[in-house]
Amino acid sequence: MMAWPTFATRSLTQRFAFASAVLAAAAVLLVAAASFWLVNRQHNAAVALLEGREAAFQARTVGDTLATLASRMDEVAGSPILATALVDSAGRETYLAPFINGLRQINGIPVQVLFTDFEGKPIAGNGSERFDPAQLAWLRARLDEGKESAAIFRQGPQAELVGVSLLRYSRTNTPEGALLYKVRMQDLRPGTASALGWQGQMAARAHSPGTEVPVRVPPLFAHLGLSLRVDASELGHLLATPWTQYSLIGGSAALIALLVFLLGSRFSLGLTQDLRKLEQFAGRIGQEGIDEQRAELAGSSETINLARSINGMLDRLHRQQEHLQREHRRKDEFLAMLAHELRNPLAPISSAAQLLRVLFANEPRIRQTSEVISRQVAHMTHLVDDLLDVSRVTRGLATIEQADVELGAVLREAVEQITPLIEARGHRLTVDIAGQPLPVCGDRTRLIQVAANLLNNAAKYTPDGGELRVALRQEGEMAVLRVEDNGIGIGPDLLPVVFDLFTQAQRTPDRAQGGLGLGLALVKKLVELHGGAVEAHSGGAGQGSSFTVRLPLLAAGHGMVATPAAAAGTGMAEASRILVVDDNVDAADTLAMLLDTAGHRVTVVHSAQAALEVAGRETFDFILLDIGLPDMSGHELAPALKRLPCCADAVLIAVSGYGQEQDRRMSREAGFAAHLVKPILADELMATIARLEAAPAA
Repeated sequence: MMAWPTFATRSLTQRFAFASAVLAAAAVLLVAAASFWLVNRQHNAAVALLEGREAAFQARTVGDTLATLASRMDEVAGSPILATALVDSAGRETYLAPFINGLRQINGIPVQVLFTDFEGKPIAGNGSERFDPAQLAWLRARLDEGKESAAIFRQGPQAELVGVSLLRYSRTNTPEGALLYKVRMQDLRPGTASALGWQGQMAARAHSPGTEVPVRVPPLFAHLGLSLRVDASELGHLLATPWTQYSLIGGSAALIALLVFLLGSRFSLGLTQDLRKLEQFAGRIGQEGIDEQRAELAGSSETINLARSINGMLDRLHRQQEHLQREHRRKDEFLAMLAHELRNPLAPISSAAQLLRVLFANEPRIRQTSEVISRQVAHMTHLVDDLLDVSRVTRGLATIEQADVELGAVLREAVEQITPLIEARGHRLTVDIAGQPLPVCGDRTRLIQVAANLLNNAAKYTPDGGELRVALRQEGEMAVLRVEDNGIGIGPDLLPVVFDLFTQAQRTPDRAQGGLGLGLALVKKLVELHGGAVEAHSGGAGQGSSFTVRLPLLAAGHGMVATPAAAAGTGMAEASRILVVDDNVDAADTLAMLLDTAGHRVTVVHSAQAALEVAGRETFDFILLDIGLPDMSGHELAPALKRLPCCADAVLIAVSGYGQEQDRRMSREAGFAAHLVKPILADELMATIARLEAAPAA
């Protein structure tokens, strides 16, 4: 049996009907006139309050939507994917088009997006609907002004809000591209009873019924003068109380008049109480952010429906947040796969160049050619490593080893890495290292990366034949590393943001400095992970620059753990029997030729099955396994090989295009004694083999 709804749960229409009936009964009394006026005034106040709050709520909804739109477009414009697409036209179809096509809705509102270059020429968009010539001309004007803005264009009976976010170089602040987007004005309206207007259109609506409030929007849309009008004329009609006369005795009139007044007051209070609860809930969401809390489904049916709508909106926003997190994870996976795919072809190129240098050492042109190839391979490898590092470090995913490290040895190794670049550009380098050891707690490899990046930066931005100076000193309880140069310097506009991502000094027309603007950003993040700080100084353009790194020293008397020294030589006492397993034929063959040139006996196979067959009948001292084999991964193949009697004592070395810490950990867990990342340097490979051969058997 269906329960009769209580007064508190009835619809607003039913509540108004009940109040009208009570007022009609009271109209026959001697005090009806005063009572009716009082209740009617309270009803009108309630309607005005409801209408005003509804208008304010819907205006906030529009403002929040535009704020989300502007924020999301700024995030997209600041994405490394767009910055990379401007200089990497070959990769646009691979990652830019899917990225842009993923931007179709903001808070459930369709958004048309177009990514252009600095001349306003389209590069990629997210749909078939196009921007008309007037909108594209407006975009080019904004690019010329270097100004982000928004405008409203009429398209027949429709109107469209068009905005632009610019991609800028950090130093010059000039646009290198633009993200043009638009939404239809009618899609921004929160409900059918509302109308969204803008500056220049309001005069025609001045006498329209309803309550109009301005929409608080981000600065980008402030000049549009957006306002929202909500028409609650139907609600006001329902509040109109018919006047009916009844005759009752004087004594009953006073009692009924009092009853009507109390009911009207209670009704007015109940009318707004549910809306106040929703307002308080919306305030908590604004302060605490979107989480699992949802509006309570209580009160009148209209309030319950409004709460359901709010909850649905929050559910959609929550799903969008989760989607963005998944996209970040997919981006990291994409970067790891990109690094692997780039390293695979670099491996045979590097090995072939090293082989040419060994076999034709007496041929100057061939030796010079091989050195050019090796330098460019090293440069490509460095870019790939920086791209992966900055993605992980900026998201807080990078970890550092905690070990005792002597900074003097770290700096010497960094200088050794950068020496070829310094000599190639004819620089004079002065190294001043403190006589006493300077021990710190940290990751030796990462600290070498910090020093090498600073030296590399100084060498790149100093004209040929410049002066470089690096000094390592103790100041109080801190170790202080300074790298100085007399190069092009840093302008006052660039100095505050020199450690930001993709920030670079002014490029010369030949783009001689190169790079992606990642090195200094990595330096800052890695130094902070070690509990230190880095700062930059420069007198201005043409006056050189200085970078200072401060790291906390270990407490006095702290025992230093000896850092394993690098292998003494790259040669071996005697030839070894080596099995090379790699499905990349070029990479396997060039690696085998390098090993053969060093005097080793090498067998090459290109699949896991072939490796098992050969290892079942021959004995090997070392097995070099590619991790990404097609028929069985290197992690699965390694234990299978160790179970074979002939290979029980063989030393396994992983060779892979994946070089993150989790990749090295997986190799250790699979039984590999070393993990080498493609492209492999001949000296590194020979030193690894010599070290493992000299190591005592486990």
